[in-house]
Amino acid sequence: MKNTFRVFVSILCVSLFAACSKDDPTPTPPTPTPLVSDLIKKVWSASNIQWDGNVQYDKTATSNLVAGYAQFKLDLTSSSSVSLTEYDGNKFTGTYSLSSDNKTLTLSSLKTSDGTEPTGTGGTLAFTISGVPTASSLVIESTTAYVKASNKKIRLSLVNP
Repeated sequence: MKNTFRVFVSILCVSLFAACSKDDPTPTPPTPTPLVSDLIKKVWSASNIQWDGNVQYDKTATSNLVAGYAQFKLDLTSSSSVSLTEYDGNKFTGTYSLSSDNKTLTLSSLKTSDGTEPTGTGGTLAFTISGVPTASSLVIESTTAYVKASNKKIRLSLVNP
């Protein structure tokens, strides 16, 4: 009985010392998920462009139906200002907003330096964000047909840088 008591006390002491040890690692807090609004704040260029599902431009191709997409640029680095350089070289500036559900990107008040709006848009282009943007890719699709794309819906697979 005496031995059992000594064994019990010994185990209890060892347990107390182990519990008070400073060797326990501090748990690492989980990495917060980046906000879509932060992920899209970049300068985007064209990687793959489709009009109604037909590829018009592929950055890796040796020739393209619409080679001008090589100069395409969508600058969303400001919190609300946008700069858009289209495949025909026209540069538009305006504002942009992201819907509360992070699914729609709207470019508004788009005009060139001489006040011209993108053809047939009234100065507004709206895009549905496909999937979840990453730090290096953004896929958007026009919500309506676009005159400059032969009245077809466009799908823009964009990359940064």
